[in-house]
Amino acid sequence: MHTVLITGASRGFGRALFEVYARRGWRTFPLVRDSSVAKQLRTEAGPECHPIVGDVSSIDTEEQIARVLERQPEALDVLINNAGHIKKHRGLQNTTVEDLLELFGVHCIGAFRCTRGALPFLMRSDRAVVVNISSRWGSIGRTVLGKGGGIYSYQIAKCAQNMLTASLDQELREAGVRVMAVHPGRLKTEAAAPDADTEPQEAARALVDWIDRVDQHTAFGFYDLMGDRTLEW
Repeated sequence: MHTVLITGASRGFGRALFEVYARRGWRTFPLVRDSSVAKQLRTEAGPECHPIVGDVSSIDTEEQIARVLERQPEALDVLINNAGHIKKHRGLQNTTVEDLLELFGVHCIGAFRCTRGALPFLMRSDRAVVVNISSRWGSIGRTVLGKGGGIYSYQIAKCAQNMLTASLDQELREAGVRVMAVHPGRLKTEAAAPDADTEPQEAARALVDWIDRVDQHTAFGFYDLMGDRTLEW
């Protein structure tokens, strides 16, 4: 049975990904912060759902992931580092150091922690894939300031996450683990941009299909999922 761990699986894009994988018969490990949500997901998906209750910004995350994965004999085939949020404070004067630290801790350090916690189990897989859910806003090459300046905390955090992705793929590729950055599209979520045009469920189905095609020969890149192209780093 194939296995997947999805962070930030309680709502939005992460929840849509969880539902797609559960319907396709995968063993799922949704990471959520609320124990009541974990219970709901387990009830919804049945015995092949093994929720992990934790916060990616917590120092305990690696241990919590390893503790749950150790109970299952199979390898982990896919890790999707999806957890994240945004503070839409535009411009230098409206951005605080606390904003920067908070979003860096979630998007970059959070993905780092989760990958470290899952790595021993990914190494057991014949074709392991890690996908870091990035954003077009993390591209230096297409920096978009918008009215009032850039969203410093989010754009910097996603840019740092992209460097983490590149470093991980370079290190882990020879061991059989591929790591990719994916912008999932302009999603119609709670934090949607004004030009949002894609339902999370549609993007989730497209991402699951895309991950199925990733292997050792797939070119490393920062992929625009719905645009069918790569983005500038």
